[in-house]
Amino acid sequence: MSPLPTTPTGLPIELRRINFRFSATGDHAACLTAHGRARLMPELWDLTGPAPRPRLVPTKDGEDSWTFPLPFPLPADDVGVLLCRHGKQSARLLLAVPGTEGAPAEEHELFASRRPGLGLIGGIAPGTAALLFENGEGRRTKVWRVSGHAEPLEPVAELTGAAGGGVWLDADGRRLALARPEPGAGGTFVLDLVTGLSAPLEGLADGEHLLMAAPRTGVLLTAARRDGAFRLGVRHRDDPAPTAFPERLNRIEGSVTPLTLDPGGRHLALSVTRRSRSHLLLHDLVADTTVEAELPAGTLQPTARWTTGGLHLLHTTPDRPLGVVTLPDPLRSRARATAEEHPGRWTSARTVDYPGPAGPVEAVVYGDPVASERVVLALHGGPEAAWHFGFEPLFQRMAAAGMAVVAPNQRGSTSYGAAHRDAIRGAWGGPDLADILHLGRTLADARGPGRRRPMLYGISYGAYLALLAVAAEPDLWARAAVIAPFLSGRELYRDGPPSVRALLDRLGGQVELDDDLGPRDLARLADRMRPPIMIVHGEQDPIIPVTHSRRLHSRLLAAAHPVAPVYLEIPGSDHDPLVSSEGHLVADRLIDFLNERAAPTAGPLALLRDGTSVPA
Repeated sequence: MSPLPTTPTGLPIELRRINFRFSATGDHAACLTAHGRARLMPELWDLTGPAPRPRLVPTKDGEDSWTFPLPFPLPADDVGVLLCRHGKQSARLLLAVPGTEGAPAEEHELFASRRPGLGLIGGIAPGTAALLFENGEGRRTKVWRVSGHAEPLEPVAELTGAAGGGVWLDADGRRLALARPEPGAGGTFVLDLVTGLSAPLEGLADGEHLLMAAPRTGVLLTAARRDGAFRLGVRHRDDPAPTAFPERLNRIEGSVTPLTLDPGGRHLALSVTRRSRSHLLLHDLVADTTVEAELPAGTLQPTARWTTGGLHLLHTTPDRPLGVVTLPDPLRSRARATAEEHPGRWTSARTVDYPGPAGPVEAVVYGDPVASERVVLALHGGPEAAWHFGFEPLFQRMAAAGMAVVAPNQRGSTSYGAAHRDAIRGAWGGPDLADILHLGRTLADARGPGRRRPMLYGISYGAYLALLAVAAEPDLWARAAVIAPFLSGRELYRDGPPSVRALLDRLGGQVELDDDLGPRDLARLADRMRPPIMIVHGEQDPIIPVTHSRRLHSRLLAAAHPVAPVYLEIPGSDHDPLVSSEGHLVADRLIDFLNERAAPTAGPLALLRDGTSVPA
């Protein structure tokens, strides 16, 4: 197994933060954090001072990626963390009370359910620290009040049907707007926490959805489909006038995500993605004008809070992990992040426009792709996705191992305009494959005949695309490591869940292309894949069935290539084994494979299949 990679400071490269949640009041945030090879632990962020201050709240056995934390006000002005721990057939709600420095938190179980779905909404007023939602039998939802003490929960209401979302409509925490997730189930409704009664939210047109509110002033932000596109609307909680759809707000270019309203409801913070980076725009809803706030080049997550103490955002750059940054006066001040303990700990990146067969292809680049001993061409999943200019733990691992990384946003990627995004509709493995092959040749030519050929890495759709590239031009690549590939669009349609079949229908993923490569079916193309290949798949993948990788591995073995494929199946893991509890061990194996180091035959992650013990 590889030793844990470190920087010159001696600190581990790996730091991962997931599942961020803000409190409803915006005074605190919580997430799950993993440092190095440690288990995921809750991390609590205090946002009441001049800059965000994080601290770990270690739990006895650690957490997994299916735990969702929420900051939780305790008596005597202290703060803890509520933990929704989700299992396959059950869920539990626990209160973690921080202990002394470094000591495990006190854990109190507040609620247990024999069903897997629990929802949690932070309280906005004293007396309701949070609301818990349990999807009951007979398509009913039970609502419970969480008080802030280690005591049984108080039942509030029982609702007909499923309920989701959660937007507070008033500052005293009496009325909460909820949504019916099923089509035709009645749209947005309001739960009165005093009476336990619910009623439709008045004033919304058919198909109009509530996104957020400024509880103190009653300003509401909605979305509705108009003229074939979603438009953002503004109305007032108590005003019967129709919703207004500001013209300039709805003409902003890029992928627009509303983040949060200011306390008065006049300004709206928006994340706008253009190419690989995010921009923070502040829109005046009264004047219908927009200004851009100053942020380091990076990526914003779609969650934020705007309080009287400032605008709190989730922001990341290639050399700074995801964390909370604060703009004390968003219209005038620069962002403040938590103090960086070790500047230069992580490798920085840049963007490069490479020539493509139909125009430039932007890529996020780490290191020197020409002079480095090894270079990895990394392909994102999706296909409707993109690499963003943010922190990628695996790329940091690759960079620490001396590899350059080129992560392109080939045709089919989002945030580069409709023509770029839609180029692969009905043509999976067509224009995007042409871009990857062209970029591979560009890198190989620039490196010259004396250096190693480029390597490929991909996950999900990127894994499928990487193996298509190996089959199309096997002599171009040194090796390929992939996570969760599928065999073909048609096979995935047959075996995948309804959400994946809907994606295939919408994007034409079953269309067969007619060219020299032939049908884009990895099992049929296995005879052409001569470079060394490593396949990783989570045993419990709910998106791409693990049987696809098992069948592909069997076909590659039958092809009798000079180098036998490596197959690693991760017990209990879902679609992305890198974020599982054994993710650092999976990354070790990937790095060893790409560095052409032999992996151990036994150890903590020894489920290395040879094809004979795995049913196809």
